Amino acid sequence: MEPRIAQKGPYLMELKAGTYYWCSCGHSQSQPFCSGSHTKLNTGMSPVETVIAKDTVVAWCGCKRTGAPPSCDSTHNDL
Repeated sequence: MEPRIAQKGPYLMELKAGTYYWCSCGHSQSQPFCSGSHTKLNTGMSPVETVIAKDTVVAWCGCKRTGAPPSCDSTHNDL
């Protein structure tokens, strides 16, 4: 199963230090973070755990096609 494109562009967010779970399937209702939809829909995909060491701005992939999960690598420009 291919991941669903949640949006054709990154989710730019200012985040506090902590652990986050990026949605890799594209079905989460709380994009770019996992809501457990992958389990309900049996996508075979899992969220990507990301530990952010200090407060920072993050560009989470929205198209779910990045070569560097969970970060945006501009793959959406080729979709």
